[in-house]
Amino acid sequence: MSSKKGMSTRKLTVTGMMIAITMILSYTPLGIIPLQPVSATIVHIPTIIIALLEGPLVGGIVGAAFGISSMIKAITQPSGILDPCFMNPIVSVLPRICIGVVAGYSYKGLMSVIKNNTISSVIASALGSLTNTLGAMGLIYFIYVEDMTERLGTAAGPVIWGIITTYGVVEMLAAVVICTSVVLALQKAVYRNKIA
Repeated sequence: MSSKKGMSTRKLTVTGMMIAITMILSYTPLGIIPLQPVSATIVHIPTIIIALLEGPLVGGIVGAAFGISSMIKAITQPSGILDPCFMNPIVSVLPRICIGVVAGYSYKGLMSVIKNNTISSVIASALGSLTNTLGAMGLIYFIYVEDMTERLGTAAGPVIWGIITTYGVVEMLAAVVICTSVVLALQKAVYRNKIA
């Protein structure tokens, strides 16, 4: 009974810490990889880390916090051409919840099949990051393509595809390196009993 309570307390504590880190990354330059004309982000990384460590439900909760913070930031501090799109919770919140769900279930599934922690972490981190990029940019395309074309003065499709193939790749590589390193280190130090 006490070990269950301890696990629940640990899970709550780690979730709170990851939400706090997400907020710091969201509202400071620490969460930005400066590229031109749009910056890539690493704000999704705490969501992937917690999903791999604690599962898809907790990953989805931290992802929701990431999405809500990006929506609030788009409303209160708009600074880019995509910010009006991120005022919509379907674009800002839904894909971010899916980051944790996809990364968490991918990791669990891969561990049950290939039973290699490093490979499972690498693939799940990549899939979580791709979920962020493809989810948000895909929804922007389907919901706002006409509005984006009007604001940009050119076809929005190639611009969105360019963002996916450049920034999305940078974000995915950053996620794979950072998430895999952090997850493997934490599993050795804190989560020894959870490694399958």
